[in-house]
Amino acid sequence: AVSRGGANRQGCPRHKAPSGMAAQRLECPVCLEVQDGQQHQCREGHVFCAACDSNLRAPRRCPECRMALGPLSQAIRSRSHEERIAALPAACSHCGLATTRGEVAAHEQDCPQRPRACSAAEAGCAWSGLLADKAAHEATCPFAVCQRMMAPLQTEVVELRAENERLQAQLAPLQAQLAAQGAENSQLRAENSQLRAENSQLR
Repeated sequence: AVSRGGANRQGCPRHKAPSGMAAQRLECPVCLEVQDGQQHQCREGHVFCAACDSNLRAPRRCPECRMALGPLSQAIRSRSHEERIAALPAACSHCGLATTRGEVAAHEQDCPQRPRACSAAEAGCAWSGLLADKAAHEATCPFAVCQRMMAPLQTEVVELRAENERLQAQLAPLQAQLAAQGAENSQLRAENSQLRAENSQLR
């Protein structure tokens, strides 16, 4: 985020500070910073960042003209303001590539110079390095090798559990039917015993 006069308050190396009047036209009047992301506005066109809008206390009013604002869920977005901020120059914090604020996050996600962790980090591997070196590391990493060996077994376990749940679902109505049949048989036996007793009395 960029403060008045072009100084970078948060020290983000990838955002280049817009100069002079450009910064003042784009900065939020509440936090005095040029924030990425959504920008909200009042019905008079005064723009402020979504983060500051979410922190406004009731009764919610525009920080510039004090016009009453609606609920946050119905905030009016300033698309043109967002587009101008997204077009500001920026640089990748890993490789230094010149780009824009709107595109730098996507680039950094796939930047070959961004440090990566081993795919077996959760299993205990503490390796961290460049994407170009990751495949070579994981080829010999004991954690990654074990993880690859276990993957088919884990898949098989998941499939067996799913099959077991399917069979259990089929078994449940059969068990209920069997219980009902057992109750009916018990009732018939009782009636049969009663009839035999009546027949014995008649004899």
